[in-house]
Amino acid sequence: METTRKRIVVLVPLPLQGHSTPMLQLRSILHSKGFSIVVAHSEFRPPNPKNHPEFIFHPLSDNLSRFQATIRNLLDLISAINSNSRALLEDYMVQLIEDQKLKGYQVACIIYDSLLFFVDSVATHLKIPGIVLRPSLAAYMQSYQYILQLHAQNLIPFPESRLLEPIPELYPLRFQDLPEKITSEIRKQLLDFITSSVNINSSVAIIWNTTDFLEHSALLQLQQHYKVPFFPIGPLHKMVAAASTSFLEEDQGCISWLDKQAPNSVLYISLGSIAIIGEKELTETAWGLANSGIPFLWVIRPDSVNGSLSEIVKALVSERGLIVRWAPQKKVLAHKAVGGFWSH
Repeated sequence: METTRKRIVVLVPLPLQGHSTPMLQLRSILHSKGFSIVVAHSEFRPPNPKNHPEFIFHPLSDNLSRFQATIRNLLDLISAINSNSRALLEDYMVQLIEDQKLKGYQVACIIYDSLLFFVDSVATHLKIPGIVLRPSLAAYMQSYQYILQLHAQNLIPFPESRLLEPIPELYPLRFQDLPEKITSEIRKQLLDFITSSVNINSSVAIIWNTTDFLEHSALLQLQQHYKVPFFPIGPLHKMVAAASTSFLEEDQGCISWLDKQAPNSVLYISLGSIAIIGEKELTETAWGLANSGIPFLWVIRPDSVNGSLSEIVKALVSERGLIVRWAPQKKVLAHKAVGGFWSH
């Protein structure tokens, strides 16, 4: 263990909740195996070092204060992180390598989120092994590859009449299950993003937040394509303690509310950390929940609603529902009262 501790792993997370959480969980796993951990992160939505005093945190001043993380500007945000962070990370890595050499430490590798394309060029330039972390299912990467295949074959726009047909190469997925709309032309910015997201460049391996038991076929096909070692070690949340990785303050009071509900009776609704909902959709959702006759826990971020919650919505949900700004999701999903999860 002490010998391993002399080896440093540098982690570079993407500051979006569904991407950052698996990276921070991986961090805890690697630390438990004896590695020293450095987290080089954006100043935009940074992790809280106080929650993890055993790790080194280095903020990259990437000048993203003008951004909000919403679905509307997601591609612009990711593009800005990739454009603004390369020189900052390389300067830090050069200094880190020199400092640690004096102490007898060695930087073993850089592990980075699959959407942080700039890290590969830094790792290649400094001759440090780079490893991609895919925080989502292997089937998701497969489906992006298939969209590029359809585009290369000039099959986009795809006829709406065929959307319910199964995709032979991705069974049981159907064409309508692909993660992007294929019935109209895909704009260039999105196409470039998809192309970059499936390109691992010079990375020496891929870590997957999935398991071979669930995705054997998808992983096998992807392995034949990428020809680098795969480590499907997920689901990562099952392997670490439930330390908070949330960017937003979690309302712990909802747990005591859940304690009063019957087993498997509550519908938990959370559309994630970047979704935005209009007033019309919000009211329709509230009517649906009110008419369902079941108790529910509904996460509505203040920045996810255009305007404030209407009195109609408050009245509709007051009888059997609870609205919170953000929930301790892992605790909620594990609670015996929760019987269903409505996500994005």
